[in-house]
Amino acid sequence: MKTLITALSLIFLFQYTFAQEETSIIESNNRFSFDIYQKLKKHDKNIIFSPASITSAIAMTYIGAKNNTFSEIGKTFYFNSDINTFSNDYKNLIIFKENDKSKLSLYNANSLWIQNELLINKDFLNFNKKYFLSSLHFTDFINDSDQSRLKINKWVEDNTNNKIKDLLQPNTIDHTTRLVLVNALYFKGAWLNKFREEDNTSENFQIDKKEFVKAVFMNAYINSWYYEDKYAQIIDIPYSDENISLMIILPKSYKKLMKIEKKLNYEYYNSYIQNKEKRRIFLSLPKFKVESEFNLNKTLNDLGIKDAFTSAADFTGITKAEKLYISQVVHKANITVDEEGTEASASTAVIMRKTLVLLENVDFKVNKPFIFVLRNNENNCIYFIGKILLTN
Repeated sequence: MKTLITALSLIFLFQYTFAQEETSIIESNNRFSFDIYQKLKKHDKNIIFSPASITSAIAMTYIGAKNNTFSEIGKTFYFNSDINTFSNDYKNLIIFKENDKSKLSLYNANSLWIQNELLINKDFLNFNKKYFLSSLHFTDFINDSDQSRLKINKWVEDNTNNKIKDLLQPNTIDHTTRLVLVNALYFKGAWLNKFREEDNTSENFQIDKKEFVKAVFMNAYINSWYYEDKYAQIIDIPYSDENISLMIILPKSYKKLMKIEKKLNYEYYNSYIQNKEKRRIFLSLPKFKVESEFNLNKTLNDLGIKDAFTSAADFTGITKAEKLYISQVVHKANITVDEEGTEASASTAVIMRKTLVLLENVDFKVNKPFIFVLRNNENNCIYFIGKILLTN
């Protein structure tokens, strides 16, 4: 009988022409981030997703793919085709040197949920344990699929500080499920310079050409990186150790948001990194909170992963005891930004079923729709990306 694979994840996809073998996991993740943003962006609602979480879940699946299935996943995600190099490089995706003063936490966890007595390829298990630090859980999808689903959801809650709940909805898991690969990513960080609540103001936030809503704005002066072109202003708001920041891309006018989104790609991101300058910034930022949930099957298919969702899938690197294919790819993420800092979390699962100088002053008033990127300033890895059209 045919076996399904359901992937629950948050994913970014990029298509590029350089040699696949030369790509680091961070570059792969970042290129994919903007590819998938172009597919997931919606012009009527706020969104958030985690390319790093999606990359993690699909990476665990990739090492068990073969032939054309392997090639399609690799090209879509810009993965290195040398599995040993690729797996060893994975550790650089979520790398952060936490210290006592930073008040910042970045936590990444992977797990495999396996049908009892299913014969899994030893190399696949060893790679997941050694390089992805995946925990192994044996369960009974065949006879008690819903209890297995609840156990996976509980694992996700425990590894996201209870921020991601009910990742797997009823009927996502059934008696044909054989393997679920899950990633959980959690971030919490205090600002380097916290906003004072007494400095908050209530002001207009533009949501349409002639439509505004009242929002609570946090106000402060910060010294940070700044860049602008004819379309947008961009800043990095540093967290307590300055190795992680929240990048804000603010269109210069409401009507330029779509122009910015068309330009938003890996090269545009790198242009900011190469050309940014330090400025003294008066920042006025609205408080915001957003949660998103996606089924990524069609998105990934459109980006180039075809065989993996059909009976043509080749996951014989995982098991030869059952013929597996991907039935679903879902992702869930959320973020809260307030005076203290930021808390963000995401989860991805792949389910397999049978068949300091004097600085120039800048005003940065975030009073119109904007794009945000939570990123690592040392290696420029993108952890979360999203868009705010309407404040809470």
